[in-house]
Amino acid sequence: MLRRIWSWRRSMFAQMALLTMLFLGWGLYVFVFRPIADLPIATERSPAQTTEDRLRSVLHRFMVAKRDKPAETPDIDEDPLIRAIEARNPGFRLYVRVGDRAFGNGPPVLFRQFGLDRLERVQRELADPASCSQVNKVVPRAGYDDYADFYMCDRLSYFEYRGLRRPVVLNQPEVLGAKSKWFSAFSGNFLLAAGGVFLIFALIFTLHMLSIRRIARLARSIDPQRLDAKLPEKGVATEIVPLVRAVNHLIGQVEASQRRATFFLSAAAHEMRTPLTVLRTRLELMEEGAQKDKLIGDVRRLTRLVDQLLTLMSIGNRRDITGFTDLVAVGRKVVADLAVLAARNEVTLAFDAASPMLEIAGDAALIRSAISNLVDNAISFAPPGTRVEVRIEGDGCVSVRDHGPGLGDVDTESLFEPFVRPVSNRRGYGLGLAIVQAIVRLHGGHAAAANAPGGGAVFTATFSTQPAF
Repeated sequence: MLRRIWSWRRSMFAQMALLTMLFLGWGLYVFVFRPIADLPIATERSPAQTTEDRLRSVLHRFMVAKRDKPAETPDIDEDPLIRAIEARNPGFRLYVRVGDRAFGNGPPVLFRQFGLDRLERVQRELADPASCSQVNKVVPRAGYDDYADFYMCDRLSYFEYRGLRRPVVLNQPEVLGAKSKWFSAFSGNFLLAAGGVFLIFALIFTLHMLSIRRIARLARSIDPQRLDAKLPEKGVATEIVPLVRAVNHLIGQVEASQRRATFFLSAAAHEMRTPLTVLRTRLELMEEGAQKDKLIGDVRRLTRLVDQLLTLMSIGNRRDITGFTDLVAVGRKVVADLAVLAARNEVTLAFDAASPMLEIAGDAALIRSAISNLVDNAISFAPPGTRVEVRIEGDGCVSVRDHGPGLGDVDTESLFEPFVRPVSNRRGYGLGLAIVQAIVRLHGGHAAAANAPGGGAVFTATFSTQPAF
């Protein structure tokens, strides 16, 4: 059960739900509960009590400011609350003392009445800054109080007021009910919360789309001739894993089918070699004649077909290459070997190279086979009296051009498929170009065919010049 729950961590839906819950929880706290807590709550305090609380708070702030920054603190008479109280209460008297400085509009009546002047003298005689005195005195009146506040350590801070009869409430906050507080706290940030949720969904969706595109790129990069590679399941969303597994299963089935087909063709080719050899030997013992020559030619072509099939199978079974070879030297050797065949067909072979030497990573025998097939194919299509031009470029491209009828409208990519022959082909079984394609792919390159400008066809085999590691 725990393993199943833990596996949901890779699910797009689970990730979106989890992040959304976290975001909404944070949003509820920041945009709902905390603003509601900060809103004023209706209380049962009377206007008189509210006025007294605000007055005492103003006086305390004034004494602290006057003690710390006397030059920057305005006089207490300039405070709006003090002015409003004096306007509504003609008998209001206020006395404030900070150190040796006094402020207000009345004498210190309560200061002497409660003996705080004697306490001040005693405190001064102690001359100990660590010893402090604090006294709060309340004189109840009809609905209102007179009040005195004494505090002294190194300096005296004292205030008293008398005659506060009528309340003064400045900037009274509007009392909100629960429903009003909910909407005032949440509605203003609803769009922000909704936008945040949308961004979370968009971010997760984008990340998983990038993962899906990565899997798609890997799927496109799989070589049909090398199906040992599989699509990775790590880092893929749970919803996509079944599709990845299905594709990997299909790749495995195709690979197994290819192995069976390769084994069948290879076994059949090997089994055909011995009977063909025996048949040719027996034909050699027959009396000379046109019929014997025809039969031997047929057996020779069948033997060549078997050899090409074995070559194609052996290339398809290889996964890497070893060694280095000089591409220019191999091309020059092929032209020299096929000069006799070209002369027999009244065709001239021409060889050219961009550099005297071009070393690449590859199997010399296979590269020689690929170039030989291209040149042999060009000779078979070249009219008598024309040239077949072989050129090797510095980027590893081997081009072979003839001046024959060209390719016409044929699909050039299909020419490299096994047993595919153009209509004008006069001999062969369509395996030569397939062998070329297999060899070039094994060496990390590609083969192509096109109609040449001015007539004829040009076949190219581009080998990788990068070192293999």
